[in-house]
Amino acid sequence: MDMLPKVLFSIFRPYSPPQVLEAKMSSEEVIFSGVEVNEYDRVEITFTSSNTDDLLRMESYNSEEVTIIQSSITPVTIMGGNNSEHMLVPGYYQFEVITKTNRYFSYYYVKSKDFSDESLINLRRYLENLLNGLSYDLIKQRLGMATPISDLSPTLLQSFQFLSKYKKVIKSNLDLIDKDPIMDLRGEYRLSKFSKRPDYKSIRWQAKKGAQRNSFSHNPTLFYEKHSKLTYLNVENQWIRYIILYFLQTLRKLEISFQKESLNLDKKMSLQENNLIRTRNQIKSTKSYGYERTLVNFRNTEKRIQDKLQELSKEKQNYLDYIQFLREITYYFTEYENSFWLDIVPEQKPKKVSQRLLRDYRYRKVYSLYKELFKLETKKIDSNIAGIQFRRTWQLFEYYNLGLVIDILRDNGYIWTGGWLANKDNPNQHIGTLPPDTILRFDKPNANHYIEVAYDTEVESNIIDRSYSRYFNPTGRRPDIRITIYNEDNTLYTEKAGLIIESKCRRHKYIINENIDPDVKWQLKDFLKLDYFDSTALEKGETPVKNPIKQVIVLYPKQPGMIPVKADHLYGESLLYIQIDPNDPLSNEKPYGYNSLKERVELFLSQVERGEGVNDK
Repeated sequence: MDMLPKVLFSIFRPYSPPQVLEAKMSSEEVIFSGVEVNEYDRVEITFTSSNTDDLLRMESYNSEEVTIIQSSITPVTIMGGNNSEHMLVPGYYQFEVITKTNRYFSYYYVKSKDFSDESLINLRRYLENLLNGLSYDLIKQRLGMATPISDLSPTLLQSFQFLSKYKKVIKSNLDLIDKDPIMDLRGEYRLSKFSKRPDYKSIRWQAKKGAQRNSFSHNPTLFYEKHSKLTYLNVENQWIRYIILYFLQTLRKLEISFQKESLNLDKKMSLQENNLIRTRNQIKSTKSYGYERTLVNFRNTEKRIQDKLQELSKEKQNYLDYIQFLREITYYFTEYENSFWLDIVPEQKPKKVSQRLLRDYRYRKVYSLYKELFKLETKKIDSNIAGIQFRRTWQLFEYYNLGLVIDILRDNGYIWTGGWLANKDNPNQHIGTLPPDTILRFDKPNANHYIEVAYDTEVESNIIDRSYSRYFNPTGRRPDIRITIYNEDNTLYTEKAGLIIESKCRRHKYIINENIDPDVKWQLKDFLKLDYFDSTALEKGETPVKNPIKQVIVLYPKQPGMIPVKADHLYGESLLYIQIDPNDPLSNEKPYGYNSLKERVELFLSQVERGEGVNDK
């Protein structure tokens, strides 16, 4: 009797002997194998079976494809055991054993070393919501929409952008199709007064029904025969009609949404106009003597209302322009829909795409644009965004903390105007991932400064080219998040215009240790020594090297029994450690540690409120 196949997990952890576990499997359903490993463990698999043809299919750290493992006493490494680019991220991983007679199913669990399951889920949810929300806001901002639109989803806004971008391409290809659509030569049976090519069906008709139609059966005058005819009825033209109707449906949904928002703006403008009338009446009825401060407040209120009305009026005009634009495109598509040659073509979606369609450039282009629009409109907003699901825990934590910084800056009136999702050339390029060397810019209306947020940017080790300003450090350290306040002329706002926020997925004792400096501490001390070369100061004959970083904030996962906010025992507030724990993003409560981080960032921003900048004096 053949023995059942075995899957052995060998788990290797530092300073511990290897742990060997045999996986539980079932031929009826997917069950838990009983194997749970940490994301940084090294794991080897030994698959043994009495039949050498049996196979084990499972995911591995060094390939995105499913790894096929044959029966052997030689182990196969599925997790590398360090912080590598291709490590398996926390989650559930299924595997199956395939034999000649049966299949066995199971799964194992890779858990996060630094976060609980609930915190990890909240971390991912927050990032998904952040990316969706920010993408939505930034697209609206580019379209001139200042207020949320309840009936308009991010994908519908992207559809509008798509139609705006490809309007000419779609129109030109449909024009070409309309001038010369694909036609087929088809044979159809019909009555005629002459006989040209009788076949079996013609002869049978003549025998059965010909006598009723012809006066003399021996000399018939009507014939039922097959005649060739050009027709527009084919699958290629059916695709075109379906695509035109699909575009029209999208356009009408957009127009209805924009019209609703335009009506909402009318109501808001009416409300502001009433407030303006009321404020002006108060100004008229207030005596100037003894009420100077009250009058100043009223006039400030009047100015704010006027500015708001101007903003709403501009937004209203934007919506009217967009509605007009949509109506123009709708007119084009309606014209195509009413083309005489499309009348006989069915409206239903064809089941397949023909090779003839793909070979014809006009049809292929329209079809490919339809597929892109369809992909935009049907993607699930609440599903795992590409990139987020497969990010390692420490990387998710970095993204999460950057999201907190973005939230704090927005809460303080800053508008995200450039970098990452705000790039105007390709706003969707990095949705779901955050590339190194990303620079984000935040501006505030009527301000004399802007804020730069640099994520994981390269820092030069020395200065060779002195024609431009930048940070440098002999050790070449790369902070996770570097915040800098600049004047409009790109010079440092003050001598303390820099702040570093570093994310560390580590246990408390490997970050804070009063007896011995962990390796993290050396890195943090180097951040405090991060210098800034000021090319403008060099031109003025002033000292060009400055040290704007006065504080480094370390964010690390919440751990029981530890103080939530702790200053370094030697460097004090210059090195500050704050615990963070993601909560449910749908709840009204802020994440654990958020308020502490916000307090420190706002303290850093207070130099702007106090007008400490050189250009303020």
